[in-house]
Amino acid sequence: MKATTVFIKSIETLKSWITNGKVVLETKKWKDGLEITASEELNFKVERISNVELEEIKSYTNHSLPESYYHFLQEIGAGSFFFSKYIDGFDMYNLAQLKEYNTLFQQEIEDCEEEVKDQFIIIGSHLCMGDWMGFCTTKKEEKNFDVYCHEYPIDDYVATSDELNSWRTFEEWLIKAVETKGSETL
Repeated sequence: MKATTVFIKSIETLKSWITNGKVVLETKKWKDGLEITASEELNFKVERISNVELEEIKSYTNHSLPESYYHFLQEIGAGSFFFSKYIDGFDMYNLAQLKEYNTLFQQEIEDCEEEVKDQFIIIGSHLCMGDWMGFCTTKKEEKNFDVYCHEYPIDDYVATSDELNSWRTFEEWLIKAVETKGSETL
């Protein structure tokens, strides 16, 4: 895998937070002319993925996803990230969840009134709004990852992401997630 140094450092940082079980997110706000700092403890519930399961995931996804995603699964695993009492965070799927949620997603595509010409592999859920996260595998550009807004019909996902210019690589998304301690993951 040819990953950037920043991506590798982000993986290592995330690993250390997961090992500690938490990370503290500090936010600053102004109230009545005073700067107030609030701290929120963000948690993780992550399980390692075996080499066998990783190979099964690669096979299930036809080896069509970026190496950075497979590297993430190998080094980090699947589970819930950056959640607290007040923040929902996001989930990254293991093999069983990939199969379950991609079957559900495919059913939603079949139920669409309009034909959906694009193909997707959903790898997680952003729990803040109930959005799917995944790759548009018919989009051949390197930037084919997005968090798809639940308010848009599936047949509009690609056009909406094009219009919003929200496509990114998985690597870019993960780096931003770690830099912002999960606060910029949509």
